[in-house]
Amino acid sequence: MISANKYRKMISGDRTAIERGLRVLPDFIRQEHENPQVATPKVLKNLEKHLKVAREEFAKLGVA
Repeated sequence: MISANKYRKMISGDRTAIERGLRVLPDFIRQEHENPQVATPKVLKNLEKHLKVAREEFAKLGVA
């Protein structure tokens, strides 16, 4: 797993990467919730942080 700061640096200014994150991260979170045997709180927390970062970066683009 990568940290939220490293993820922010990876997607910063890259509209395609930000839009991809906004599209797929909610699905990843949903899949983790649907499979409780595999889902761990750490993984869910990390995915939620990445989604938050993607939303913040999207807002910085001025298209929110």
